[in-house]
Amino acid sequence: MSIITKTFAGAAALATFAVTAQADELKLAHFASPKYHLHNEMFLPLAEQISAATSGETTIRVYPGGELGADPVKQYDRAIDGVADIVYALPGYTASQFKQTLMAELPGMVTGFDTPTQAVWENIDMLDKEFRRTKLLGLWNSQEAALLMAEKPINSLSDLAGLKIRVPSKNTGRVIEAWGATPVSMPITQVYTSMETGVIDGVLVDTSVLHSFKLGEVTKYVTTGMDATNSMFMLVMNRDSWNGLDADTQAKLEGMTGAAMSEGGRVTMDNAATKALSAWKDAGGEVITLSADAAAEFNAASSVLAGEVTAELEADGIKAADWSAALKK
Repeated sequence: MSIITKTFAGAAALATFAVTAQADELKLAHFASPKYHLHNEMFLPLAEQISAATSGETTIRVYPGGELGADPVKQYDRAIDGVADIVYALPGYTASQFKQTLMAELPGMVTGFDTPTQAVWENIDMLDKEFRRTKLLGLWNSQEAALLMAEKPINSLSDLAGLKIRVPSKNTGRVIEAWGATPVSMPITQVYTSMETGVIDGVLVDTSVLHSFKLGEVTKYVTTGMDATNSMFMLVMNRDSWNGLDADTQAKLEGMTGAAMSEGGRVTMDNAATKALSAWKDAGGEVITLSADAAAEFNAASSVLAGEVTAELEADGIKAADWSAALKK
């Protein structure tokens, strides 16, 4: 071997060593602002924890505000395609992929557990098929939804007749239909303008968005008191990115995520919703709490949906009855 060839081979070996020695930087993408509660209370802490646990050998860089692609509906696809290593997304935006998971959003589906998050994680192995394309890191629920209305107060079920209400998922849309309104599907990032311009009359969502997406600026009334949906949120990882981590790093990341992190996400969102509603009310917003009779009307109208959805999914070959039973104690 010539001196030149030996020198080249040696340089190549050094270059290979240098690449191997570099830290793995994982990209975590989400569509909310850097002020978003989960950005600061989940995503950044997770990045700090994995860096500390691996002595900087594995790091996470968080890309907020849709920097790796702005459409919230496409976040899950970015994990599948490897545009991002980890993404924050709503299963409801790709409902056809998560029919069983999303049953937990329906009124009356989860009973006997403290929260849907607890119910889901005590039975998480039953969702393996729906999450087979990614590595599931977190799955948690929002606070129960309220009706945020641009102009019309909702005091009874009849007040919703003919109104257009934005929904985050197919199951939430079915609830809105049962209540006599028209569901309109759109990502949360489009709701502000749609409420401001009258494209929609309101939205069924947890009240954290009064602050986090500034919907308090276009909301005059918030109605609570009925059994409503919650929304499920997930943190998922590209399978190749996961498999590219060594076993020790995988174990450390699993120890930081899963059920415990999901419960933290649920608490963070719950606190954000309570705080946002209180601040909005203090600023002059009107909160309508339904009377017992009015709430009973809402609840009766949507009470059949859990059974209907379960039967429909069973007919499609999904073990929805087993999942429904698992969500009840």
